[in-house]
Amino acid sequence: MEYVIDKRAVTQWGKSSISFVNYQNYISLKADQFELGLIDLLYISNFKGGNATINEPEYLINEKLICYSNILRSINKEYSTFTLADLDIDKLDRLSLKVEEICSLTTVGSEQKIDGFSVSYLSALLNAYFPYLIPILDRRLLINLGLVTAVDVDKQGQIKSLPKFYRPLMNRMRELSISSGKNIREIDKEIFSRKLFFS
Repeated sequence: MEYVIDKRAVTQWGKSSISFVNYQNYISLKADQFELGLIDLLYISNFKGGNATINEPEYLINEKLICYSNILRSINKEYSTFTLADLDIDKLDRLSLKVEEICSLTTVGSEQKIDGFSVSYLSALLNAYFPYLIPILDRRLLINLGLVTAVDVDKQGQIKSLPKFYRPLMNRMRELSISSGKNIREIDKEIFSRKLFFS
C-alpha cells in the first residue's frame, strides 16, 4: 500500500524533535537524571504542544513525581542496555507492566495524578528517557498503524481509553523495528508523517 505524506505532520515532527533534543540535553545535565521536577513537565509540555498547563503548586508536584522517578529508575536498572527490538517476549511483557504501572499514576483517582499531566505527556517523557525502548503513545501512530479505528476516537478526534493501546503499540513497534532494522524514533517519524488513515 502506498502512503500519502502529510507535509504539515512532517514539519510538526521536525519542530517537536528540536524540543525533544533540548529536553534530552537538560536530562543529561541533571545531577540525578531520574529525579523529576516541575521543569521536566514544562519541557514535555513544550515538546507535546497543545493547551495543557500544569495546575498544581511546585512542592506538591515534586512530591507526586517521586513515584514516577522511582519507576524510571526501575526501568533503567533492567533495560538501560536494550532497544525495543532487543527484547524477547518475556522482557517485553515485564516492560509493558512497568509502563502500565507508571501510566496508572496519571489516572483519575490516583494520589499521584498531576493536573495537566496526562498519559500522552507521560509517554513523551518516557520516550525522552528511553528513546529506543519506549515509543510515544500518539494518536497519529495508533491510527496509522491500524491499532485504533474510528469507533475508538471521540468527536474531538482524541482516542478514548488511550492507555490501553500502549501494549499493542509497543508490540507493533517492536515488530517493525525487527523487520526493518530501524529504531523506533525512525519508525515514529515515518508513521507520524503519513496522512491519517482509518482502516
